Amino acid sequence: MTHLSTTSRRASARPSTATTDLAPGRATPLSPASLPAMASDRLALHNALHVARRPLEFDWHGRKAMLRLLPEGTAIDQAWSITLDLGGEPLTLSGSAAALDRLGEHPDRRRDLREVDRELVAMWLEVVWLEWLESLEQRLDVDIHLRPALSAPMDRPTRLCIAFEIDDETHPLALDLPVAIAERLLPTLDSAFPARRAPADGVVATLRIESGAQTLTLGEWRSLRAGDVVMLDGAAADEVWLNLADRFGCRARFGDTGLRADGPLGASSSHRAQNPSSEASHRPCEAPKRPGKESVMSEPPVDKSTPPARSETAADSSASSTEAPDVDSSPTDPLDSAGLNLDDLPVQLTCELGRLELSLGELRRLGEGSVLPLERHPERAVDLVVNGRRMGRGRLVAIGDAVGVQVERLALDEGRAGDD
Repeated sequence: MTHLSTTSRRASARPSTATTDLAPGRATPLSPASLPAMASDRLALHNALHVARRPLEFDWHGRKAMLRLLPEGTAIDQAWSITLDLGGEPLTLSGSAAALDRLGEHPDRRRDLREVDRELVAMWLEVVWLEWLESLEQRLDVDIHLRPALSAPMDRPTRLCIAFEIDDETHPLALDLPVAIAERLLPTLDSAFPARRAPADGVVATLRIESGAQTLTLGEWRSLRAGDVVMLDGAAADEVWLNLADRFGCRARFGDTGLRADGPLGASSSHRAQNPSSEASHRPCEAPKRPGKESVMSEPPVDKSTPPARSETAADSSASSTEAPDVDSSPTDPLDSAGLNLDDLPVQLTCELGRLELSLGELRRLGEGSVLPLERHPERAVDLVVNGRRMGRGRLVAIGDAVGVQVERLALDEGRAGDD
């Protein structure tokens, strides 16, 4: 049980005359100078070097060895150093004496490298590492030579920390190199140490349950009324499409316990290829015609500076004043009155049975036979989603062998009809 102290409450109960007690808290403005500094020209390189990567496994004189990247700032014993000359650009490799002994191993070696002149050590390592160096020379199209470490410090080097592991031993190494060479070596780094990205199984994504869709023009959409029917593309009475961000999906069928997936999620393009529609089904449905009237939103804009073609007689004026107001009349769209008619703008109408919030781990495990809960059945209602936003409710209906949706409720402007 958590116990709350009452000390602060008693203190605040006593009146205070100090003005500082009543003064509001003042936030200190954030200054860029107070933040850790990072050079903008190193940002891409910095991010690339901090990607989690797989180790490089290889054979080292009949034994299994491995190189893996270490975190930046790893403490490394620099008992020895060697310079790798890449076409005139120096790279400095350093590590412990034990690391030097391991990296210089060869069946023909007879002496301890720590007892040999540094020039001879460089020549020996170049022979031992010849296979690696030749491969790197071909990739970079430069000559690589080894020589004793330079005494002059390198200007603003980038450090790459590497662990050489063999026979249950780990030998940390430091590779200091110029930024330009580090950027040039990034493709080689990606090839030798492929990125190992986190699975991010806990990230949640929305899986949309769709029963069909249709492409309409804006004029057709806003002329719809309750009771109108729209033909749907790719709709079937016994199955739905599980849509993940319009990129992946699979079909699912209705079952006693919910939806049963037909397979794992695949690319959405394959769904389109497997469900070709006839020319008639691809043609958007025609907007219903209102008797004796075209849609107000489809009329050309009125030029208020042009006088009317004929003056209205008193009889006409009287008749028009006694007419019942047209329920379909609406103010002229500001865009239309500006000369821009948007009625031909395509909109995507999708019928949804609901949406499921699933983690990436659950989505990866989705396969043939997987069962998903379904709270709403198609005989009840579907959401009418226009360009990703729910704007109405409808009910699926059979139109011969095809499936359509009958509009029950719309919210053309608010976009909240159908929201729970």
